[in-house]
Amino acid sequence: MGSTPDLIAGRLQKPETSLMKRDYLVMEPLLDWLRQIAVQYASGRLLDYGCGNKPYYALFHDKVESYTGADLTQNIAQEVDIVLGNATRLPVEDASFSTVLSTQVFEHVAEPDQYLSEASRILRPGGHLILTCPGSYMLHEEPHDYFRYTIYGLKHLLDKHGFDAVRVDQAGGAWRLIGQTFLNQVAFGRRYKIPIVSDVAYYGWILFSNLFFAALDRINLNAKDTVNYMLIARKR
Repeated sequence: MGSTPDLIAGRLQKPETSLMKRDYLVMEPLLDWLRQIAVQYASGRLLDYGCGNKPYYALFHDKVESYTGADLTQNIAQEVDIVLGNATRLPVEDASFSTVLSTQVFEHVAEPDQYLSEASRILRPGGHLILTCPGSYMLHEEPHDYFRYTIYGLKHLLDKHGFDAVRVDQAGGAWRLIGQTFLNQVAFGRRYKIPIVSDVAYYGWILFSNLFFAALDRINLNAKDTVNYMLIARKR
């Protein structure tokens, strides 16, 4: 979870991306998974654990009885329902939620065992944790970027805290990862800017790379690498 208002302000505002955006290769399969798969496991009271700007509220609010957002600080729209500050324990009762949503937060959690322990505590038995996090991605929201996980590491941590993984998906394979890494370099590497020409080239690279690497990924999926993991886990 981000620890300053500036981090939250810079996070996703709406559940959308496009071929003209640098994050398309990671976000397009993630958003599709949330819309098509994750919503099927949402029920009852939902806690968005590390909600930021609540970008996924629109996808889930009509699938659940209530939607509660928790984060370390308040967002710019004053929509965070539970502001934790320095607290490590959520101010809610045991087994009081049916769903916990954790999207692109886990890599920013300095104490993952503590985080999953709280998620398990507040979930009722049989409740679901919807969890997504990078398998491989550049540093972001620095310095609060602590971990990258393998699928086996995620399953190990989930098992430790009373969860069974019931569904595991990933945002493509090696080609999407290569394409995303290339676009991150185009965006953040050292560039010598030529007015207008540099901007045209930049967006040209984005469009070409998104189309090219997404197509390669569909043709030849190497699942040993991925930009992002997406899991559904059930509390035992």
